[in-house]
This record gives sequence, C-alpha cells and structure tokens, in this order.
Amino acid sequence: GMSARFAQLGLRTFAPLAPGRGLALECGRALSLSSRRTLSSGAAPAAAAKGKDVSYTVDADGVALIRLDAQGEKMNTLTKKLMLEFDELLASLQADLSVKAAVLISSKPDNFIAGADIKMLAACTTAGEAAALAQAGQRIMDKIASSKTPIVAAINGACMGGGLEVALACHQRVASSGAKTALAVPEVMLGLLPGSGGTQRLPRLIGAAAALDMMLTGKTIKPDRAKKMGLVDLVVDPHALERTAIAAAKALASGTAKRSVAKKNRSWMEWALEATPPGRALLFSQAETAVLKQTKGKYPAPPAILAVVKAGLEGGHAKGSAEESALFGKLAVTPECGALQGLFFGQTACKKNPFGKPATAIETVGVLGAGLMGAGIAQVSATKGFHVYLKDTAAAGLARGEAQIANSLAKKVQKKSLSPFIRDVQLANVTGLSDDDANWRALLGKSQLVIEAVFEEISVKHKVVALLEELLPPSAVIASNTSTLPLGQIAKHAKHPERVVGMHYFSPVEQMPLLEVIPHAGTSKQTCAVAVDVGIRQGKTVIVVKDVPGFYVNRCLGPMIAEAMALVQSGTDPLALNEAMKAFGFPVGPITLADEVGIDVTTHVVHNLTADLGVRMAGADLKYLDELVAAKILGKKTRLGFFSYDEAPKGAKPGAPVKGGKVLNPKAMDLLAKYRTSVPQRTPPTEEVQHRMSGRFINEALRCLQDGVVSSPSDGDIGAVFGIGFPPFLGGPFRYVDTIGASAYVQRMSKLADAYGEQFAPPQIVVDMAKAGKTFHAKP
Repeated sequence: GMSARFAQLGLRTFAPLAPGRGLALECGRALSLSSRRTLSSGAAPAAAAKGKDVSYTVDADGVALIRLDAQGEKMNTLTKKLMLEFDELLASLQADLSVKAAVLISSKPDNFIAGADIKMLAACTTAGEAAALAQAGQRIMDKIASSKTPIVAAINGACMGGGLEVALACHQRVASSGAKTALAVPEVMLGLLPGSGGTQRLPRLIGAAAALDMMLTGKTIKPDRAKKMGLVDLVVDPHALERTAIAAAKALASGTAKRSVAKKNRSWMEWALEATPPGRALLFSQAETAVLKQTKGKYPAPPAILAVVKAGLEGGHAKGSAEESALFGKLAVTPECGALQGLFFGQTACKKNPFGKPATAIETVGVLGAGLMGAGIAQVSATKGFHVYLKDTAAAGLARGEAQIANSLAKKVQKKSLSPFIRDVQLANVTGLSDDDANWRALLGKSQLVIEAVFEEISVKHKVVALLEELLPPSAVIASNTSTLPLGQIAKHAKHPERVVGMHYFSPVEQMPLLEVIPHAGTSKQTCAVAVDVGIRQGKTVIVVKDVPGFYVNRCLGPMIAEAMALVQSGTDPLALNEAMKAFGFPVGPITLADEVGIDVTTHVVHNLTADLGVRMAGADLKYLDELVAAKILGKKTRLGFFSYDEAPKGAKPGAPVKGGKVLNPKAMDLLAKYRTSVPQRTPPTEEVQHRMSGRFINEALRCLQDGVVSSPSDGDIGAVFGIGFPPFLGGPFRYVDTIGASAYVQRMSKLADAYGEQFAPPQIVVDMAKAGKTFHAKP
C-alpha cells in the first residue's frame, strides 16, 4: 500500500550509495550482538575454559593457533575484555621464541568477529571519549601489522566492521567458502566511519575506488568476490580452513611467501587516480558529487570517510590515522549517529518475540490468494525455509503468482546474489494449489498458519475464515493481511476468534522490511507468538499494534495526506510541496507518492480514517480525491495522476517501468482550480510547509503512543522509518521530538494550531513531556 512505497523508496537513503539496502539487512548481520540461534560450537581449546576470550596453543612446527571465543556470547565482538586479552597475547607471542608464525581463527561456528561493541560506543558522551576508543583500536591493529611474527587471519562467518579491520592488519587472509562467510565495513549505516585503521588499510589493499565503494555503502562481500578484489588471498572449503591458514603462516615464516598488505598489480589507471595529485583530485571530486547526490548532505559520515581516505593517500598512514580517530569521535556524537544507532537497537529489539516461543515450531505456511501481496508473502516464507501452500481460486491467477516469485529469484541469480541451486531449493518450497486440484483442501489443511491475502471486502473475509476453520486443525492460526478492515470484525463470526490475528505486510513484500502484527481484543497470546515468530523468521522487522483503523503506519500517514491536500488547495505549488518534503529528508515527495501507489489507494486510506480521527483529518476538502478517482486519474498505473506519464511504447510488457512524471497533469490541475476558489491563496515558506506536513504525521504518531496503538517510542520510530521512509537520519518521530526538544515542538504546533486550526494541536502526551522536561527515549 501507500506507506510501503514511501519506505521502499526511503530505505535507499540508508546506505548512502547502495540502492535498496536497509540498515536492517547489513547492520543486523554486521555490528550486532545479534539474536541468532547458535549452532553447536566445535571443540574449544582447553585454555578457553579458564574464562578467556583469547587463547593460543603452539604446534610442533612453531605455529601459534590463536582462538577467539567470547565467553558466554554467540558472537565475537571487540569488547574491552577481548581487546585487553588480545593486547597481552600479542606481547607474549613476540616474547615466545618457540613461535615462528601465528594463525588467528574463531571458535564460533558462524562468525569471525562481528564488529565493534556498539554498547561501548553508545556510552561515549563526548567526541574525545569516542576518539580515544578509536585510538585504542588503532594501536592494537598497528601492533598486529608491525608484528615480526607473521599473522594469518582464518575467516569463517561474519567478518564485519572492526572484525574486518583486524583481518586487514594481519599479513594474509584466508577465507572459508561457507555460506555464512561475509566481509563488510557497515559503520556508515550507523553514521560512523571504520575507526580502527580501516580507512587507511582498505584502500592500500584493494585500491581507493573499491575501498570507497565498500565504506560508503556498507555492502557485504562474499568470499569469491573478496578473492577477486584482493581483499582475501585464498578461499578454501570450511573443513580445510585451519590447515590452509597454518600452511600459509609457515610459508610466511620461511620466506617462501610475501606479506600481502598492498594491492598487487595496480593498473596504470589506478596508479594515476591514487598516486598522482590530479588523479586524486578527479577521484575525490567524482566521489563527492555522487555522495552529495545520494545523501543530499543529510548524512555526515560519507563526506568524513572521503576526507579521511584522502588524508591517508596524501599524507601517509600516521596522518590518516590521526584524522580517522578525530573524525570518528566527531561523528559519534552527531544527532544522526544517535538516530541511526537508535534504529539499530530498536531493530535488534524487534527480533525478540514479546510473546515467547510458539508451543510448536512452525514449518508449514499456507497463503490464500496469489496476487501481488500473496505471492510476495509466499516468496519471503519459501526463501526462509518454510514449506508454503500457495492457493488461488483460478489456475491462471496461481500461474501469475508463481511466475512473480520465479522472476524475482531469477533476478537474484542474475545479480549473482543467489546460486541457481539454492534458487531451485527455494522454489521447490512452494506448492501451488487452485480449485482445479482435487486435493487442494487436504493439502492446505496441513498448514500450521494460513495468511489470507484476498479481496478487501468484509463478506469475502468472513467466508475465508469459515472455510479455514473447517479445513485446519484446531491449533492452526488464521492470519489476515488486511490493511483497512478491523480484525475484530473479520473474526466476528469465527468459532474460535482467539486464533485470528492480523499480519499487515507492506508492498512489495520481498523488499519492505516492516510487518505489523495486529491482535484483536480476543486474540490469544499463543496466536500472537506464532504470528511474530513467523514474521521474524521471514526476515521482517515486526511491531505489534492495536486493532484501530489504519493500524499504526497508515494511521499516521492519513493526516499527512490531508495536509498535502490542504496545502495545494490553499495555494502551495504541488512541485514545491514535493521538493520541500524531499529537502526535509523523505525519499519522495507526497505528490509523487500518491501517483506511485495509486490515487485510489490513497483515497481509500484517507476515507478509512475520517470517521475515527475526526478533526485530526481536517484542513482540506477531500472530495477532490474522489473527483480524481471518478475521472480515472489514478496515478502511474493509468498513466495520468497528479503528473502526466508517457504512453506505453508498442509491444511493452506488463510491469515495464512507466516513464514521464515530470510535468503536472493539466486535468488534475483544472479539477484543483475550483477547490482553490473557495480558499484564500498564499505561498507559505518551505519551512512552514515542512513543519505542517511532518507535524501532522508526528502528532498522530504521538497520539498512537498515548492511546496504546504502539507500545513504545522505539516501535513507533521503527514503524515510521521502515514503513513509510520517515527520514532515517532523524531516527523516527519520537527521536525527532527528543532532538528538537518537546517544548520547542509543543510551541511550534501550538502556533500552527492558532493560525490554521485544531488539527495541529499537540497531543497531551508531548505537552506533559514538555512540562516535565523529559524525553521519549532514555538518554544514553
């Protein structure tokens, strides 16, 4: 629906130069002390039993095997304890005459080092404290790099952030070809830069252009790609990792192999770009232009990364490192860094099920309706290992849905982010069913959870619930992907209303990270546990919201749409409105958004809320939207919306991108003209437009917390950022109010209410907050 499209466009702003990468995706893997299920670890060495995170044993040939094993943790992260032990160990290695070479390896089954300890970082209150943290990291990396004893990193699993910086300081890197092996520097997604020498060693090893690409996007590099780039020296089967690394260490000790710290075989072009002043000027001016275009100057980390890499290329390692720690310190205390860290912690919290683990493990999911949403839900279930029964009434409808899944996975194979074998396994997880299949009832009846994605009509939903109650075992859960119908009404005639719950996905399901789980008054805890568990396992960020019109995300969006209409009806140019909201940080303007999702869908969202929100939906004559719909001006899909779009070229396939959308549609403007005659016309300044639009959204989000629609400020922020692309660098509506201060926000909205009406009045919860001088989020 509406909100989804916004966020889909919005998430691209996260990793400043990588389209379509959510912070969730990478940071969740990367810097987190993530809540991943542990696989049983290999036999740990004896020394680790003494409560040490770092220990070593020496073999007969004088190779020390250093094992990293953070005690009581699933992930190795660079905590104070681990760093201190590692520092001591380096000193004893240098002194130990029996040691000729060393191998650094993890005892964890699926991670080398997952990154820095973010909690340690979040605790820094000044730039100086954060810079000191970076310097401590740099000192250890410099010690590894300058060690007379050669050290080989043996990498299996996640090697992220500070973990990759450790590997970069080693003298060779051997990676396993295991599915979990992945290398990245995702600090940019938390508003930071790699602060332990990464900005200096990475460009030297793989070239400045490739290093900037990794650092500015936070992208994940798989082993084969890493080998091609020169990021690792060898890729071997996981079983051969340890012995290959030992052999590499011996070769370094005996001098038959050289330390690999600088890029071999630089092309003359690379040399010209990195080693000559005019080349560097060109490289960095192009990078700066690209960064500015992507970040609109809203994210301070990317320009800082460019500055630090440049300092190192021009002034050498020591100078670059000093600049690296200084800028790391400065970034760590920016509001943007606080906002992105808040989202990261919020997302980590959303990976825990508030209802506990379901009584039985869910392995089989049914999906009713193979339309756009149904097929998307089937895909995210099948790719995560669920067995899926995808049911549509007609064979043609089913075939369309199955083709959608196959095409989506084919694109991944084409981009080499998925192997053809895994693709086939995932496709085999979907069993398609239609009314033509004699046994469809028996098969669908095997599902432990069925998610219906059929037509939004209450009578249809009642029929579906009755059918499913008849087919399914009593323990199975019936979920609805409705976006506008109250769950209480859907469950009204159910024999067992306690097993009915809402699971509201956002479109396109395979790209959008958010899932709203909606219990109605009678839904059981066990039903909720199943819905949240499946959502988390589908890779979604799950928030639990109350059964009210619009749930959470669309409920906040409604008043903002009303305000967009109020502004254009009272004289604001629609193009200026678009630009103002993009400048505020939204991924697309509201006018473009309405065309993207469809003016009919937008109108539906609005009508769904008018009765319930009353004055909070006031300010515009919303009949204007109804007139557009009546005139078949529905946006991109009809090639006429607020904007005009080019006609489809001859022989264009369905689903081909629609071009145009730059020029306002004269028909839509003519209809607008008559609504403008009854309202005094003026052109408000950009800042007023931004405050009015964002204020209507934020007010409703605050009301949602006040009325218990969302259970915490963190859930409210996550829903807004990942559901509709509220600017990530602002951290969400609650973080934004904290940043500008509750009393400043109350003053702003009270002034607007005096000037333009009660729909701007700040909710009681923020008025109380301002009086008490408090914030929604606890200060770190």
